[in-house]
Amino acid sequence: MARRVSELLSYLGIVSLCICLLVSLAQIKIFYLKSNVNYINYFNLSLIQFVSCLLSFLILIYIFITSDFNFSLVYQNSHTEKPMIYKLSGSWGNHEGSLLMWILILTIFNFMFALMSKVNIRLTETTVGVQSFLILGFLLFLLFTSNPFSLLSESPNEGLGLNPILQDPFLAIHPPILYLGYVGFSLIFSLAIAGLLLNNIDKNWASIAKKWTLSAWVLLTAGIGLGSYWAYNELGWGGYWFWDPVENASLMPWLAGTALIHCVSILEKRNTLQSWTVLLSILTFALSLIGTFLVRSGILNSVHAFASDPSRGLFILAFLLIVLIASLFIFARKGPFLDKEIKYHLLSRETGILVNNWLFLTVLFIVFLGTVYPIFTDIVLNENITVGPKYYIFSITPIIFLFIFAMIITPFLNWSTNNYKILIQKIYKPTLLSVMLIFSISLYFDKLSITEISLLILSSILIMANLNSNILFKNNSFYLTSNIGRALTHAGFALLIISIIANASYAKEKITQAKVDDKIIVGNYDFIFSSISQEKEKNYHKIIANFEMQQHSGTLKKLSPEIRFYNNPPTITSETSIARMLFRDIYIVMNVPENQEFINVRIHIKPFMNFIWVSILMMMIGGLFSISYRIKNS
Repeated sequence: MARRVSELLSYLGIVSLCICLLVSLAQIKIFYLKSNVNYINYFNLSLIQFVSCLLSFLILIYIFITSDFNFSLVYQNSHTEKPMIYKLSGSWGNHEGSLLMWILILTIFNFMFALMSKVNIRLTETTVGVQSFLILGFLLFLLFTSNPFSLLSESPNEGLGLNPILQDPFLAIHPPILYLGYVGFSLIFSLAIAGLLLNNIDKNWASIAKKWTLSAWVLLTAGIGLGSYWAYNELGWGGYWFWDPVENASLMPWLAGTALIHCVSILEKRNTLQSWTVLLSILTFALSLIGTFLVRSGILNSVHAFASDPSRGLFILAFLLIVLIASLFIFARKGPFLDKEIKYHLLSRETGILVNNWLFLTVLFIVFLGTVYPIFTDIVLNENITVGPKYYIFSITPIIFLFIFAMIITPFLNWSTNNYKILIQKIYKPTLLSVMLIFSISLYFDKLSITEISLLILSSILIMANLNSNILFKNNSFYLTSNIGRALTHAGFALLIISIIANASYAKEKITQAKVDDKIIVGNYDFIFSSISQEKEKNYHKIIANFEMQQHSGTLKKLSPEIRFYNNPPTITSETSIARMLFRDIYIVMNVPENQEFINVRIHIKPFMNFIWVSILMMMIGGLFSISYRIKNS
């Protein structure tokens, strides 16, 4: 009986995907044949497309929740002892499930765009058609190479289990939000291709595209932030960004998407840079596809990687090439005729945004080269080359100087000519205050270099100038200007730079062996190893080392790093213990003891960690303010 239920669910899951595929073909037919349909028709088709894919995804979740090990995917990625949240996240914590989630999000954006864009029906219809082509490509990939509903020939009683490293609440929500950001840029790509085909890239197009671009950017920022927070808490190396190739794969579309947001602003205000905006739209989504290729091709050995089947990687690579070649062909034919002639003055907002665009793309090139070149040498030349953090830091730091300087000036410029004297009047007070503040701090904290002091001054100016001009107090009342979203985002970026510098300059680390009653001194803190214990949990047992963090003979915090021994699959992990304070984190991780008397312990003092997370949150809130303002005034 249970086997028959599994067979029925497998059938329903595949049929739902086939319905979604057929509807995608119908949407493409409408777009390709320029059929005379009304809004209701393609809206209904988008609704069916979304509902059929959603049904398939709900079936996937159900078979994971019920631990139906007749399904190969559940058998390989779940276990009856797993807590419910990890059974749920296990449904997308693998190649097939994550790909189905990717397709579901594609259909969500397609449906939402059809629902909300009723003004220009032809543009909406064409955008939905292009988006349906992307859905069709990924559906073919799923059905022919990555069927999530394949059944095992025999019915096992137990599964192999989910990778314990992936058993973390933040990782449960990180992939869906990251995918929302990735896939959100697919809609911008579809909208750009539709605008090209209809010769309709103008101010009105930019007004439509802006809120969708901002939405995708906010979601991608949230996804990257959650992934960084998970790595910091779970992986036990004490850092939040390692320049891992898959981390870089998420950073690259973020950089291109940020440049795109600013470019769309110029198009909306000045009705120019049409071809450049379209090219950035294509580039941003192409970089999202490259990230998908990296984690599914088997060419990377990473905690982020899903698959090791080269055929899957070749399919995605072929699809990426088809998308790129087709879109660039359309761009080559239509792009040169889009731009409206306009003169750019040296001291104008357009010029400032263009400068930032080129700086963003320079950083993007550096990250792309550092990510792809080692992969190229490994595959083609059979030579292993490691590109470490120093490459990125030394390459990107000089650009950050120019970038922050342009961010300070550009918001105070008009969309035409400007008087430099007026500009100086607007920024001299924040500049003076920042120089005095950072100079005073540098006298107290003697580890700062000239480069770091300069970056701190520029970042401080950026925060003060943005918030001072957009948060107003008049007649004992509090006002926010319409540009508060931009101000919060820019201030958040500046706070991120300040936090990274403080974290890198004043972090302390000590690696040592310890036995019970030992005292470890790190900075101004004493760590007393008070006891060690063992406990049994539902799907693992653990060794707990108990530390008391003391200062001036008083206990401030108690920390308890763990080593966990999982049964399914057999895995050993180190679980960090973090004491979070306003200006620093105290971070302890324990490794597997070499003998019964000693444990290996690593203690970090990590300044300004909270402000790194706050800065990312500020950028997200700033983006949400900008979206809400646009929706309110649309």
